[in-house]
Amino acid sequence: MLKLFDVTQLNSMTLKNRFVRSATAEGMATEDGVCTPRLINLMAELADGGVGLIITGHTYVAKRGQATPWQLGIYDGKLIPGLRAMVDAVHERDGRIVVQLAHSGLRANPKLTGGAPLAPSAIEGLTEVPLQEMILEDINAVVKAFGDAAERACEAGFDGIQIHAAHSYLLSQFLSPAFNHRTDAYGGSIENRARMLLEVLQGIRKMVGQNYPVLIKMNARDFLEGGLELEDSVHAGVMLQEAGIDAIEVSGGTYASGALMPIRKGISTEEDEAYFK
Repeated sequence: MLKLFDVTQLNSMTLKNRFVRSATAEGMATEDGVCTPRLINLMAELADGGVGLIITGHTYVAKRGQATPWQLGIYDGKLIPGLRAMVDAVHERDGRIVVQLAHSGLRANPKLTGGAPLAPSAIEGLTEVPLQEMILEDINAVVKAFGDAAERACEAGFDGIQIHAAHSYLLSQFLSPAFNHRTDAYGGSIENRARMLLEVLQGIRKMVGQNYPVLIKMNARDFLEGGLELEDSVHAGVMLQEAGIDAIEVSGGTYASGALMPIRKGISTEEDEAYFK
């Protein structure tokens, strides 16, 4: 069994230990998502602390996918110099850094994006503003945006990328029957609900190749009535593994979970933990 201080390999990326700084929204970019000296200094401090891998906060791949002010962006080539400076600061300290690629979907802020939030289904009452149900052209555009962002990540020098498919952001919304009421090829069975996520992974692989580390963060459970449950998330994880994902970070919950997401939901043995499924 590997231990915390053991050297670990993720595809072509070598980690000096198994400590990982999970993605945490920093809110330190400019209004346009440009990396700032303040954010670079934060990443440098994390690398100085000796953590094996740093995963950035959720970084939006398209303007319509922005969730919050001062969120880091990777939607345009003009952002690459700032991102490269952040990567260089981590590498100078013998650290490794992965960028988390995200699209907020129905969690996007229309005051920032200028348009209605995109969603798998236009369910009323989920947000204060009406949602725009995605048609095939919208889905294809987002899949392309993830692939293009992955290419920018390579150019900026990141050691890998992580796909954000947790916490009721867009790809998580497609996985969850609570948010996905579609009746086409992207809704219904878990195979259909995972279709867009698998297309995103395939699109990324076309851009970065098989030797570049691609990770994913996804929910084991939504802790939401009618949401994603463990059986389906495990099935999706198997499909991702077969499609070439390098690592899965297991998470859970959504913005709407509230009291349905206790710290320990009757878990008493290792076998009950979603991680071991």
